[in-house]
Amino acid sequence: MRTLIVNGLVVTPDGEIAAGLLIEQGKIAGILAHGAQLPAVDEVIDASGLVVMPGAIDVHTHFTGSHDFPEQELREGTQGAAAHGVTTIVEMPHSLPPATTTGNFIAKREMLARSCTTDFAMWAGLDGNNLAQLAEMHEAGAIAFKAFLCSGAPDGGATDEKGLPRLNDDALLRAMRELATFDGLIGVHAENHDILLGAGGELRAAGRKDTRAHALAGPEIAEIEAVGRVLQIARETGARAHIVHVSSAQAAQLIAAARPAVRVTFETCPHYLMLDEDDLVRIGPNARCGPPIRPRAVVDALWQVLESGEIDILASDHCPYTPEQKLAGLESIWDAGMGLTGVETLGPMFFSEGHVKRGLPLKELARMTASGPAQAFHLWPQKGAIALGADADLAFYDPEASWTVTGENFHGLGKWSAFEGMHCQGKVVRTLIRGITVFRDGEMQVAPGFGQFLTRSH
Repeated sequence: MRTLIVNGLVVTPDGEIAAGLLIEQGKIAGILAHGAQLPAVDEVIDASGLVVMPGAIDVHTHFTGSHDFPEQELREGTQGAAAHGVTTIVEMPHSLPPATTTGNFIAKREMLARSCTTDFAMWAGLDGNNLAQLAEMHEAGAIAFKAFLCSGAPDGGATDEKGLPRLNDDALLRAMRELATFDGLIGVHAENHDILLGAGGELRAAGRKDTRAHALAGPEIAEIEAVGRVLQIARETGARAHIVHVSSAQAAQLIAAARPAVRVTFETCPHYLMLDEDDLVRIGPNARCGPPIRPRAVVDALWQVLESGEIDILASDHCPYTPEQKLAGLESIWDAGMGLTGVETLGPMFFSEGHVKRGLPLKELARMTASGPAQAFHLWPQKGAIALGADADLAFYDPEASWTVTGENFHGLGKWSAFEGMHCQGKVVRTLIRGITVFRDGEMQVAPGFGQFLTRSH
């Protein structure tokens, strides 16, 4: 099958160009200058007026951990991802049971294989007791290993049977030493458990149940301190480290300053760039996440870090709780599910806020949503860029189309959004995965199970 894409504005790692794309056997086989002689093909896609972006790689999704219907969520939710320009997901280990053993990891891999529309890779989990199985899970295809430095349970245990316990400092050090032996990647939820416990306990003791109490229960210093600790252990062990959902500009600056002496990458999420603490109070339970959404001064400072080019990845931290699980927080914020939906708004909202409103170059959007994730998680060069030999994973944006975020239109069971009612300029109208159109004209073109399992390419 040979496909030719013509008349689009193509976003490559070097910038945007008016060019044609030749796709052969699912790979990008040619980038054709305007006016070049066009080869004979089986299919021509006219991208007039459209921006052709590399498909987004969302390295932080929780399709299988938010409620009790993981296969339905994977089937429906990954279709929503594809319909909004995400062509690869990297699923977190939370599930029943969690992916903390080789057997559990393989069983979960099989579930994703029969359910996903997008291509997928997988995290395994660190629980402090599974050091002996880390290399085995790596061989089974685990692309990274998730660790928590905090827990909602005072004793540090997992808060439910799908989740992971916190790692104390000894367990973190031992895990990173072990991962360094096979160049495994640790991904860390970096917040200081004791600081969170103290702040939250004080608020609960005072009878606080309001939304702002959630913000006060996750002070920025808890994140800053924990990030510094991870950086020091990464320096000591030589392990590759990735800090998930960074909400603090000071924490981001610590990470940037540690490079290149420390092998570390980090991500932030759209909600830390587009919402502030006052929005959290306005929105209520649907905006409860951890770390909490920060005050406006912190948000503005995080944008400065982004504009300096230091942020490696934009990820959604997609947690598709049911509406009922979030509404449970109306009377007490502590009862709301901890996390936001986001896989369907990841690319389009960043296109709108970052490029249209703030003038961020399209190649920077592509770096943070595609090439940055692919490089950090060793999916490069198969994934992550419009480049010769790479998989033809493409998202076609209509930059003139506008739309409004409406949670009830989302796929899957998480039909709600912290971004409800927000306006977006730029809409995905077509998505290709491995050269095959999976979404077009508002309709899915492939069935669940189309997605392929990915592991490290180098």
